[in-house]
Amino acid sequence: MTSARPGLRGFHSAWVLLYLAARGLTPQAVIGAAEPTPKAPPAQMVSAAAPATSQANSAGGDIDAKIVQLSKKNTTVEEALRVLGEPEEYTWGNETFKKSNLPKTYILRYPRHVSVMVSGGYVVELRCEAPGPGFACRGLHLGSSLNEVLKVVGQPSETLVGKSLGFSAGVLYKDIDGRKGHCYYGRPDQDVRFFFRKNKVVALYVTLDDAKSAFMRVKPITAVIKYQDVRFKDMSKLDLSAKPELPATLWFNQKTAWPTLLPAGVDPAKLLADAMNPGLGIRRLHQDGLTGKGVNVAIIDQPLCQDHPEFTGKIAAYHDVGCQSDTSMHGPAVASLLVGSKCGTAPDARVYHVAAPSWTADTAFQAEALDWIVEQNAKLPPEGKIRVVSVSGAPSGPGSPFKKNTELWDPACQRAEEAGILVLDCTAHRGFIGSCGYDAADPENVSKCQGGFLSVLEGLVKGKRRLLVPCEPRTTAEEYVKGECGYQYCGQGGLSWSIPYCAGVLALGWQARPDLGATEMRELLFSSAYHRADGALIINPPEFIRMVKALPAMTKKGEKGAVLRF
Repeated sequence: MTSARPGLRGFHSAWVLLYLAARGLTPQAVIGAAEPTPKAPPAQMVSAAAPATSQANSAGGDIDAKIVQLSKKNTTVEEALRVLGEPEEYTWGNETFKKSNLPKTYILRYPRHVSVMVSGGYVVELRCEAPGPGFACRGLHLGSSLNEVLKVVGQPSETLVGKSLGFSAGVLYKDIDGRKGHCYYGRPDQDVRFFFRKNKVVALYVTLDDAKSAFMRVKPITAVIKYQDVRFKDMSKLDLSAKPELPATLWFNQKTAWPTLLPAGVDPAKLLADAMNPGLGIRRLHQDGLTGKGVNVAIIDQPLCQDHPEFTGKIAAYHDVGCQSDTSMHGPAVASLLVGSKCGTAPDARVYHVAAPSWTADTAFQAEALDWIVEQNAKLPPEGKIRVVSVSGAPSGPGSPFKKNTELWDPACQRAEEAGILVLDCTAHRGFIGSCGYDAADPENVSKCQGGFLSVLEGLVKGKRRLLVPCEPRTTAEEYVKGECGYQYCGQGGLSWSIPYCAGVLALGWQARPDLGATEMRELLFSSAYHRADGALIINPPEFIRMVKALPAMTKKGEKGAVLRF
């Protein structure tokens, strides 16, 4: 059920989204909850945030005591319900939910504009927001002045005036984006955060945990179904012995706790290791010396730490256009599928990685990222040009999840392709890749690949032919905390995983024939594809490389020695 939620709740959902974004988290991609749509804080909140009266403080004594009772680490949602009772409603973003069907991350809303943020069964923050009256914390409340807050929690390590909000610990952000009196001050060392309007507190958050820690805490589950996300889940009490097909469909990582009662012959560790193989003859091409060595590629995706063994030392340059965070689920995954030592199709290629905040749904960041890649490319010598950009997103066109500045993407792509860079994205109108799954029991056999995302895309753009590229089952790099490197297994993938796979295959082609251009390489992908009986075209890396090598050399005038059609 969805309802319009103006005023305070729009303000609240925007700050929640920014809070997660600043830590490399997106409710949809990392935690699995529905992603709220950012909204501007409403002006009427300013006058509403008046200092709490003595009457309000007296009435709030009970809630203040309850907040103190809950203000400890590892507080569960059950404890919050026991202390505060049933909320008026369960929400996340602009949606309300029934108690029987809650997402992983949600809000309990109580009277007095008090709310509780829950993630993974644990309380993340206790919150109050204008108009309140809310609760008091260390003598501070809604309406307290900025100076009063600084007297209680101490001076900031740095004050940034007129800048964008970055959520850095201990930093006071004043007049955010030039808006006078709009401030933010977070002190994670004291488990408290404040938002200000007219230099008065309009939101007071007591932090018990962060969403990332709550997500990564291993939690028991009592049942599991096909394709479920069981990362950081404890299934040790379950009996899966009668479900032989289930484990291979799941989304799990190395923190998943498995039961002893598994189907005969099923070994989760082997599933994860086997799915590192890109399949379709890729590793044989590696053995023959085609690894992408000497080829530069690029990625526009979410942030990553650069120390994961899959791609450490392979990042030619790293640039952040607005994430202001260190890592994510998506960034390390796509990088490993392209240049990963164990998982990648082109393990010796070098990558220019641009971190862009896709969770903002603002294409301006993606366009800026692509223009930065073009600028870097212009500085490179002819033999070191960036050949292809992997974009596991759809910043424009039919079905795009992006809501702002979508008109910027196609011109940016045109500028890149005029510079000789092939842009691979998930758009319906200009993209040419679809997804498929290979047979895990026979991953090298292209004839056993089964289609996936193709039908959805063809529904958006009728008659457009697509090259299907494997996305499942695949294992990818995982690093939610810097230095804690691991892997995740995806029993069900998507087009996001197909894009870097294809970019890596192209890198192998350019290693073999650096004289060929983007148009020739794209044509060769289609010309070499395996034709299934139903008309679907599956990427066929060995045949692609054979045809790349066999294509007559370019003439001095740049004309092809052969004409290809697809």
